[in-house]
Amino acid sequence: MSLVKILNVNIIDPTAAFLAPYKLEITFECIEQLKDDLEFKLIYVCSGKSSTLDQELESLFVGPVPVGINKFVLEAAAPDATKIPGDSVLDLSVIMLRCDYMSRTYTRIGYYVHSAYTDEALQANPPAAPALDKVQRSILAEKPRVTQFTINWEDPTQDEQPPAQSVEEMMAGDDDEDDAQDEDSDDDDEDEADDDADVDLDAMEAQDEAELGSD
Repeated sequence: MSLVKILNVNIIDPTAAFLAPYKLEITFECIEQLKDDLEFKLIYVCSGKSSTLDQELESLFVGPVPVGINKFVLEAAAPDATKIPGDSVLDLSVIMLRCDYMSRTYTRIGYYVHSAYTDEALQANPPAAPALDKVQRSILAEKPRVTQFTINWEDPTQDEQPPAQSVEEMMAGDDDEDDAQDEDSDDDDEDEADDDADVDLDAMEAQDEAELGSD
């Protein structure tokens, strides 16, 4: 049984400027007294092909954690665009909230992020170097991909077991992906970008399961 359950993640300002900080209001329940702090990390993933391109935007230790329901806001700076290859700034990317206890991940929540110019002229003729102050990001907050991992809470240094649950959960709205899409005029473009994205959350989850199962 997991001693910590993530009850809700509210992404504050899911649509914002690319350079704006990320703000996530995280609500979780602690079932029993913990011997150590919890760690929450926000990671920017611009490519599913290599984790070397990932950027850790913020790492926050929370503790001592009282038994019961707790809430806090995790704030993180925008990714360093100079470390994002080529024109990937305007591609579909992912932000990953990783929840750890004593260096073991028990919950991971991923969100697709769509970044694009809002100016039609820049959309038609994008500059060679991205004009970051003109780029807007939209986090698909209604479509989190949640993966639960089984850990030994008494001794997390022991090997992790395969994920107890690996599902796409909708924290808000209908489970149907099409209905969960925003009703803005660019919905279809986001769906197409999802299909063609280099960053595939389903593939990342499958890879994690394979790696954990082989331990």
